[in-house]
Amino acid sequence: MRFYSIAEAIRHRIAAQPSAGALVTVTHTLGGLTLMLSAAVLLTACVSQPVDIASRPQSEMPVSAQEDLRTAVAAFRMRQEEAGGWTLGADGSARGLLGRLVGGAPERGDAVGDYIRQAGDALPSYLAGDIVLASDLADDVSQAALVVASTSTPLPESLLVRDITSVETVLASARRARTFFQAVSVDERAGLTSNQRVTLSEALARLDDGIRGLVEAADALADRRWAASNALTG
Repeated sequence: MRFYSIAEAIRHRIAAQPSAGALVTVTHTLGGLTLMLSAAVLLTACVSQPVDIASRPQSEMPVSAQEDLRTAVAAFRMRQEEAGGWTLGADGSARGLLGRLVGGAPERGDAVGDYIRQAGDALPSYLAGDIVLASDLADDVSQAALVVASTSTPLPESLLVRDITSVETVLASARRARTFFQAVSVDERAGLTSNQRVTLSEALARLDDGIRGLVEAADALADRRWAASNALTG
């Protein structure tokens, strides 16, 4: 069964530490002049402009809850893309998202068939694991969104609009994934037993709960945006 750790969803890059050789060395001959000039420039900068840690207005700085939401959204998108999209083509054929985006994939693919072949004999647990994964990732997004909607910190409307769009995008993806999983489960090539279908049906019900959670979260963010808008105009 494919279970993925949410902590693996975001891959961190460790910045290279500057080496000592990269530092500029003041020569003995020009040392005094250089240090005096540097001090004068630094003093002028401090007097003429105060230090500002944030390069943008405070009203445009997302709170930590919004950063958590964006991390959850990124995790959902990355896992979905790694899995091939979990989506059916608009023309009714099943094909992976990445195959359509990258190019070179046939016009009419068979993502359901590819998925079944890749899973092999482990299809029941393979499919159930993906459904649970999608459910967990959707839950993470909805829970993070609800935290944003309920925070007492003033939130700018522009960032709330971005958050709403992100949640609605995940909602649409989760619905497409649900349709894809259902298509796999009923495909005759899957050869599932009645008991296996029951297990998958229960997993799909859990995903349905996750989808409802995303709807509620998007509504909560919309209400928060409405309140923020009224605060500006009222």
